[in-house]
Amino acid sequence: MNPCHICKTETKNSCSNCKQVFYCSAEHQKQHWKEHKKNCHPFKVATNDVLGRHMVAARTIKPFEIILKEAPLFRGPSQLTPPVCLGCLNAIDPKDYINCEKCGWPLCGDECAHKSEHIYECELTAMRNKKANIQEFTSPHPLYQCLSTARCLMLRDKDVERWNKINELESLEDQRRGSMQWKADYESVCKFILKYFKTEIFNEDEIMRVIGILQINGHEVPTSDPAHVALFYKASFLEHSCTPNVAKSFNKDGHIVLWAPKEIKKGTHLSICYSDAVWGTADRQRHLMQTKVFKCQCPRCIDVSEYGTNYSALKCEKEGCKGLMLPASLNDWHKEWTCAECKAQVDKTYVNNILERAGSDINAMEKTRENCLKYLQHYGKWLPSHHYYMCEVKLYLVQQLGRQAHELMILSDEDLSMKLEYGRQLVELYETLAPCEVRMLGTLCFEVHSAVAENTRRISLHTSLSPKELLEESLMYVDKAANYLQFESDIFVEGHILKQARINRDALNMVMRM
Repeated sequence: MNPCHICKTETKNSCSNCKQVFYCSAEHQKQHWKEHKKNCHPFKVATNDVLGRHMVAARTIKPFEIILKEAPLFRGPSQLTPPVCLGCLNAIDPKDYINCEKCGWPLCGDECAHKSEHIYECELTAMRNKKANIQEFTSPHPLYQCLSTARCLMLRDKDVERWNKINELESLEDQRRGSMQWKADYESVCKFILKYFKTEIFNEDEIMRVIGILQINGHEVPTSDPAHVALFYKASFLEHSCTPNVAKSFNKDGHIVLWAPKEIKKGTHLSICYSDAVWGTADRQRHLMQTKVFKCQCPRCIDVSEYGTNYSALKCEKEGCKGLMLPASLNDWHKEWTCAECKAQVDKTYVNNILERAGSDINAMEKTRENCLKYLQHYGKWLPSHHYYMCEVKLYLVQQLGRQAHELMILSDEDLSMKLEYGRQLVELYETLAPCEVRMLGTLCFEVHSAVAENTRRISLHTSLSPKELLEESLMYVDKAANYLQFESDIFVEGHILKQARINRDALNMVMRM
């Protein structure tokens, strides 16, 4: 029994959504709804010494249920970006833009000059009595490194309510101070702001704290081209895991949508991946230390085999041995690697040489069918088929082979079989390692669905099996695609794939019923 929020009468009836506020009657619940709805979520915010503020499921969250929708608290250009319009944050067309009359920063047009977000750097630039002068539009521009920080700092005196919320977010300034990243930010952003804007209204400590807040809490939002950075207040409470349980999508307005691809039990911590879940462990650990200043201790990182997938393993160098080599533990990624079969050891230099070559060759090569197959054959001497670099190349192949429907129909049987084999492998692997990479998984499932459907068409010409038996797998994959992509806006490619997936799913269901 708990007290009713309105009249304090003891009751066992709680809000069915959040399970955290109690009401003795529907009338009292309705009376409180206007105030309660902004905080009515299926999670509660908890605090401890290790995680600080974090989210815990207040009840069991169902598959595909939305956990939180939230508008950005702040948004601005990425730190490394070519010139973008400071109204809409899209790339500037060098042949079609205007300069703001007050500050000189380039804009798409008059409508963007009057957007509220631009007024902050506009006013700050106007105070220096010299307009911005941007001439180069094709590569990352050094002036833009400081703009989001400067725009955010201006909220201190212009929008106190938003500034106070931003100031609550973690900057990890004490941990970051003195690091290579901190020193680079101090020179290229902090000192630059003070010099370029010729201002003394902010001090170095304030500037470095805001830089930290943006780096630790910023989300890359793909609703502009290029993507921009945004801060979300409640979403910033999500903790990190390399196999998270919360997916994030963005609607066309740049609002974040947090949702559950699978059921989340009551009392479970809610998490997203602060790094890239398809990277290997060593790369994720390095990235998290550089950008978020912590060493990940999630279950995937502690298990060097990454749930038995051996996603980061190398083949044993000893002739005749078919074992795989990995470090002994999470703390040993920079030490000797040991074969699980013959116990032979290699030093980290040997490992680094292979991985550096394999990574640089992927980045350098043109992603054609022939080059991808050559890569798999060549690096198959050192990397097992499920290594993250091999999987990256297989993903390129799945996407390249029969990308369009008419191309799929004339694809050779050999290439269609390869697309199916690799596609099925990758879906199974990534559903284990990266279950919340929903845009990748949804697109991949649609590719496999299309390949299965084409294979079914070919097989049906030479078999007596019933259409239902042949089409069940295709339906399974297109249903997965539609579920993974269900919150993707049609401003994204994935949103268009979603529309087609739903059409195909409905058509398959109708055929199977018949």
